[in-house]
Formats: sequence, C-alpha cells, structure tokens
Amino acid sequence: AMTWVSERNLVAAISNAGAFGVLACGSMSPHLLRDEIRATRALTPLPFGVNLILLHPQLDALAQTCVEENVPVVVLAGGVPQAALVAALKQGGVRVMAFAPALAVARKFVKMGVDSLILEGSEAGGHVGAVSTSVLAQEMLPAIQEVPVFVAGGIGHGQAVAAYLKMGAAGCQLGTRF
Repeated sequence: AMTWVSERNLVAAISNAGAFGVLACGSMSPHLLRDEIRATRALTPLPFGVNLILLHPQLDALAQTCVEENVPVVVLAGGVPQAALVAALKQGGVRVMAFAPALAVARKFVKMGVDSLILEGSEAGGHVGAVSTSVLAQEMLPAIQEVPVFVAGGIGHGQAVAAYLKMGAAGCQLGTRF
C-alpha cells in the first residue's frame, strides 16, 4: 500500500486483475477508513487488505474498524506492533501481516503470531532500512519456514518475481511498477 496512491480505485483494479490490493490507511480517521473499505467493496467482490501504520494515534480504533468491516488481511507497517494488537486482530478473524526488515525482527513477529511476513528492502521507498531486498531475501527466506514470507522492494518485472518465488518466497509485493 502506498499512502495517497493505494485508494479504492487502484486497490479494486488490482484485486479485479487477480492480484491482492491493499488500501493504504495512512492518516485516515476510523470513519474515513470505513468509508474507503465500503467504497472499495462497491468496486470489487474480491478480497483486499488494509495497511495500518503503527504510529497512528487511533491505531486501535482503526484495527477495530477492520474487524467490524470483515477485512480479511491487515498489513502492519512502521515499527513493531504490540502483541495485544496482533491478538485482537486475529481474534476478530483478521489475518495479520507485518513488515520485517531483519531476521531478528521476523523471528519476533513469528513468535507474536503474525500469519505472514513481508521482507522489505531499501528499494521499497527506503523507509525500512539500508539493506537491499536481494540481501534480505538470501538471509531470511531460508531461515523463516513457519509462515509465508513475501518480498518487497525494487521489484518491477516478472523475472524478479519468478526469481524470488524460486528462492522460496510465497509472493511479491509490487509498488515499483506504479
């Protein structure tokens, strides 16, 4: 999800094309997020997720909105989530993904109960860390077997997707093409 870009029209188009779109909550209020979820559902019958930024001052209310709106997947970004948040989402029937910029963080998230991880290299906007996607993939994909691991950062064509799948990734997150 890309704040100010991954809104209802793009997310629905992605889901309708056979991929998995993710709404960028960014700085939305819970009310605005509810409206955006419903507007996206009006454009696609297919599943999509919501990206929540952990630094948002209304994070718990946003998570509750996702539960109430039966969002199937929430992607947590921007730090280390509280275990209680992960538990509340899962208890509400939501699958939880989290960004893992390092192996130690990935292992912590797995213990916390996340359903899947996204390893994101510096090519993904550079807001996670300085390590490149390919280096992270080589370190983390063989080491994390408990949950599916998706790869993100600088992926712009099918050959790169195929290479990461061959390395053991469950899939790839693409923003670079946009």
